[in-house]
Amino acid sequence: MKLWGQQKPWSVIVCCLFLSSSFCADAALNSITFAERVAEVKQTSDWQQQKILGAELLGEQGLEKASRIDLLLSLGKSAYQQNHFKDALTFLNQLEQLTQQNTLSDNHFNAVKVQGICYFYLGHYQQAIDFYSRALALAKQRNVPIEVANLYSNLGLAYFNSFTLDLALQNFLKADELYQEFGNAQDHADILLNISGVYIRQAAYEKAEEMLHDALSAFVELNDEYGAALAQADLGVLYTETKRPALAKASYQAAIAYYETQNDVRHLSFEYGNLALLSYSQNQLELAEKEANFALYYAEKSQNPANLMEAQFILAKIFFAQGRLDEALTNAEHSLAASRIMHEQKRERKALGLLALIEAAQGNIKRAREYDSQNQEAQNRMMNDDMLKRMNDYRAKYEASELTREVEILKQEQKLQLLKEEQRSQLQLLGVVIGILTLLTAFALYRRKVEQRAKLELSQKVALRTSELQQKADELKAANRVKSQFLANMSHEIRTPLTTVLGHAEDLLVEQDLNEQVQASVKTIYNQGLHLRDLVNDILDLSRIEAERLELESTEFAVSSLLADLCDMFQQNIQSKQLEFIVSSQVRSNAYVRLDYIRVKQILINLLSNALKFTEKGRIELAVSETHHGLLFTVEDTGIGMSEQQIGRIFENFQQADNSITRRFGGSGLGLSLSSQLAHMMNGEINVQSAVDQGSVFSFSVPCTVYLNTENAEVQIPQLKQPQLSGSVLVVEDHPENRQLFSRMIERTGATVCVAENGARAVEQCLSDFPDLVLMDIQMPGMDGVEALRIIRSAGYMGPIYALTANVLTEEVKSYIDSGFNGHIGKPINKNELLGVLNTHLTLESEGKPYELKIDLSDLRDSFSNTFEQERYLLIDAWQNKDLATLQSTCHKLAGAASMFEFPELANIAIEFEKVLKQGCEEQFQSLFLALCDQLKSQESLAS
Repeated sequence: MKLWGQQKPWSVIVCCLFLSSSFCADAALNSITFAERVAEVKQTSDWQQQKILGAELLGEQGLEKASRIDLLLSLGKSAYQQNHFKDALTFLNQLEQLTQQNTLSDNHFNAVKVQGICYFYLGHYQQAIDFYSRALALAKQRNVPIEVANLYSNLGLAYFNSFTLDLALQNFLKADELYQEFGNAQDHADILLNISGVYIRQAAYEKAEEMLHDALSAFVELNDEYGAALAQADLGVLYTETKRPALAKASYQAAIAYYETQNDVRHLSFEYGNLALLSYSQNQLELAEKEANFALYYAEKSQNPANLMEAQFILAKIFFAQGRLDEALTNAEHSLAASRIMHEQKRERKALGLLALIEAAQGNIKRAREYDSQNQEAQNRMMNDDMLKRMNDYRAKYEASELTREVEILKQEQKLQLLKEEQRSQLQLLGVVIGILTLLTAFALYRRKVEQRAKLELSQKVALRTSELQQKADELKAANRVKSQFLANMSHEIRTPLTTVLGHAEDLLVEQDLNEQVQASVKTIYNQGLHLRDLVNDILDLSRIEAERLELESTEFAVSSLLADLCDMFQQNIQSKQLEFIVSSQVRSNAYVRLDYIRVKQILINLLSNALKFTEKGRIELAVSETHHGLLFTVEDTGIGMSEQQIGRIFENFQQADNSITRRFGGSGLGLSLSSQLAHMMNGEINVQSAVDQGSVFSFSVPCTVYLNTENAEVQIPQLKQPQLSGSVLVVEDHPENRQLFSRMIERTGATVCVAENGARAVEQCLSDFPDLVLMDIQMPGMDGVEALRIIRSAGYMGPIYALTANVLTEEVKSYIDSGFNGHIGKPINKNELLGVLNTHLTLESEGKPYELKIDLSDLRDSFSNTFEQERYLLIDAWQNKDLATLQSTCHKLAGAASMFEFPELANIAIEFEKVLKQGCEEQFQSLFLALCDQLKSQESLAS
């Protein structure tokens, strides 16, 4: 102990320095060891060994943050380069979290971007879009234009593969704009290749082929073999679509030759799949099987689920064509499972359709029907998702414009407040000056002039801001018109094919020789079609309410008849679930009210439908009673019930009690929202009381006067069989096959029919023959239906004239009625609607055999299909002569006749082409013209 005390001070210092140097040496040794281990991990060529070494090193506590970041980035890139995308995502996610404090750093930016690339190659395109969008926001903050351009291009590719072509093209064009300023020849060639892919999907083949050849030439000049291979692959797709198989095979093989030199298994799987499909289309099944097996081999080797799913589906098609049903079934089931995991709805539908065919070929009708039902459900889900997505996009744009307007108003108010404060301070200063310096009147006058000038400037500013606000209001009105037009177009596009589906299903249901299984399947199709039609109607009603364009139509009706209608609608469905259905009325038996019958019934149908949907056992009760102010309807059930928190959300648009409700029971969440708004329009309200697992009670009160009426109105129910009619009917229609169809349908009733092909001829016929009834088409060459109606009425003919048109929106029908038409009959023709009009205006024979309105349209359909070649030549001549009027009239004729004679694809293209011709959207003319000509050519080939 004393020895330490006897040491001199310098010896203590030496000892401390020795200890410090030893500690530093140990730390340096450890640091060198970690650096060497990181370098060892980077140099390891075997990925599994590299992954194990990297994981062990990342688990070390002493590894510095900088070394950890460097190691994670190296492991992520190595896994990505060797196609181990899931491992790459694991390491890149850790890198993203570790660099979260510096989001604009290269490491954080690359971690986010490469995760998007990995998800893209795995086929998870929505996740890729999310990460690309995040990386794009970072690139904009980093202010590196070429990074921004690259991410726009990546986003375009992700949207392209998820079949969202409009967003894909938008992002490609944004990327091209930046490449023009900041990019090079390589960038320009790449974006040309991407844009050409969109044009291929849009069937603009000439433009796509020109761009692909330009891109291929650019890649050759740049000595970019990979880009040239991509261009050859896309040319193969284009040649396949345009029926040039020899060129397509040569292009695919040129791409494959390069990918084999690079051992690019992912692209090899894809191109061999394309080759297999080409051979399959040429009925070379053995060659197609060989190529599909290559595609499957490379897909398994690349461990890419998207390629594996595609290869299995192609093999299933080939095996099915060869009659090898068991192998086809196995591959189709694997492809279906993969498509559901990856949420690929289009591939899921194709797999379900193929499985239905395979099961049917094996005689498993029940399984085939199940797959067909799943296919129908997937189709409805896609249509609903697409509609909701577009509605949400338009809603987001509208809300953004509303927010911008509110911000502008707040800024204006702030400026006005500042001006008022300035004015107040000036007045105070002027008062002090006047009080203290009363003799300086000149100065006071000067200050007064200053005030006047300030007021004038304020007035000018207020006037300027007022004009700006008015401009904003005009812009909002224009946006609302765009939204309304979108809803009208969506309604028309959905109603056209839906009318055909419902019409055929209804015809099949009345057939007498169908077995029970087929009738059940047809009934399912019919019920689901009605559900989709109701959903479209709900969305349209909501939009009309928001725009304050929905009007109530009050009519007189008996309360008992309303209850009877509801009972008839729900009795069978409720009993099928073994539930008790109780209908109780505490109103007088002959009580009548004056309300909007359709809307009241619509509210009660929504309430009863919800009760039926959410009740598995027990009862459902519908009760109505008189109150001091009107009627009170109550719907009570013993279903799953709701909590207080859930009750607060059920009256919002697109909302249900919680997400599990949608998963278990389905539904769009529109019914209660629409019902609540309709009730408020009637000055009524809907209240709810509920408890979890105990049921719910919905109360709908509506103010009205309840009175007694001894006269009972008879409700006429349209029937298929009616007595014979007598009278004359003039049918005005510009399409010859439609005229023959209407004539054949009406003559079966016993009435006499005369026809006219345009408005001018209709005027002559009507004023010379004075028919008992006129059915008038609206859009016709020369003189349209509205002009013909005006001339006929002015000449003194006062007989009934009905409008014939496919336009079914309330506003359009109202415009026809306001023009002088007595009513409206929609296209395609509803048999009961037509019979109702004929029965109303023609004479019923006292004696006559009943007839059944079943018309054989096969000859008219064949006659219409025989005109396809002539119509195609007429379109080509009009296009070459730039005769837009002839193009528009030809499209109108084709659209109407194709809808009537069940050519839905032809009708849809003609309707779309007619619409863009009216709107003058020249950039869409060529693609739709080519699509319409191709459709006429294909239908002509099928007919021959």
